[in-house]
Amino acid sequence: MANIFQEGKIFSNDQIKTIYLTPEAPLVYDANKWVYKEMPAIKDWKQHMEMQQSLHRQQYSDHLAFTFPENTPLSQAWLDEIKACGFELGCMELYAIESQNIRRSHNNHVEVKFVTNQNLEDYIAIYRQFSEPFGLEYTEESIQVIRNQFQSESKSRIIAYEQHTPVGILDLIMTDKTVEIDGFGVLEDFQRRGIGQTMQSFVADVSDDKVIILIADGEDSAKHMYIKQGYIFISYCYQILKEQA
Repeated sequence: MANIFQEGKIFSNDQIKTIYLTPEAPLVYDANKWVYKEMPAIKDWKQHMEMQQSLHRQQYSDHLAFTFPENTPLSQAWLDEIKACGFELGCMELYAIESQNIRRSHNNHVEVKFVTNQNLEDYIAIYRQFSEPFGLEYTEESIQVIRNQFQSESKSRIIAYEQHTPVGILDLIMTDKTVEIDGFGVLEDFQRRGIGQTMQSFVADVSDDKVIILIADGEDSAKHMYIKQGYIFISYCYQILKEQA
């Protein structure tokens, strides 16, 4: 998980945890959370909840979010406390594949390209459809962040067109050793046409033989698709979220 790109600004960092606070994007859960490096005691976590809530209220974040250490199971006592405190439990799973092992798929009706100023609004139109289920305020705030940071951000954004209609997007975070796929999605009406595989072929072509990594939701059926495509499970970590805290 250490190789995974993390949104947001670091407010505090010590041996036990990293605190992310991003005042310009207070509604983006992943940019405003605490990431534990060591598993806290439940009593300490409850104190941390109060501290996080105080910090979040100062910047008008109305959620609480924590990520637990990699490959650390949660005891029944933890599960009971998480439920009692009103948190939703999720599991992030890290998968990887050598870029040369991606099965190449090219579709003459599908064009995949990097996002530029000329087609940024096409990207945003698709992003909006994926984001609106999380709330209109969140959607507008995160779109504004995309527009503001597009010229200077460290990630590359990719868009797919089927016969000139924008149908899919993903983000790439490239490092010396890995290429991370993030925000990967194809509009529902255009799924099961091989568009996602064509997009992954594009990623493999621009990856220079680096390892391709991605995070999948442990409860998401998409992870089974990745396994069928040859991705290998690497690790997991639990995360919890409480909305309207």
